[in-house]
Amino acid sequence: MITVNGIRNAFWCAIAFGIVACASSPMPVEKLAVAKTSIERAEQAQAAQFAQIELNSARNKFAAAQAAVDKHDAAVAARLADQADVDAQLAESTARAKQQEQLVTEMDASLRDLRNEAMRPDNTGTATPQSPAPMPQKQPVPQQP
Repeated sequence: MITVNGIRNAFWCAIAFGIVACASSPMPVEKLAVAKTSIERAEQAQAAQFAQIELNSARNKFAAAQAAVDKHDAAVAARLADQADVDAQLAESTARAKQQEQLVTEMDASLRDLRNEAMRPDNTGTATPQSPAPMPQKQPVPQQP
């Protein structure tokens, strides 16, 4: 049996489901903030010099995420913000790795120069390799009976 109360309850349920279905998801403000922070960290790590492609990708995706927010498209904005964050982290890591490689190369060159300096002939015309200073010998510790 269909009653007036049943019809009224069904009507209110349909209204409630309609409101929930039409409700937009919240804008991913936190994800945008995380992506922006990651981009700033990458810039501080000199990613513009060492990982320009990755940094530009992160910046472009961040700008696209902001445009999606302006269009009230939260799902696309969240996805693009996540991608911008990952690209910025990649740019930072790549920049730091390339800086470390550059440092290792410089240290190798310095070491090579030092070895060449040590092997350079002295005034008599013979090479005088420099031997490292002898290591101090450890004294045995007397054991107590």
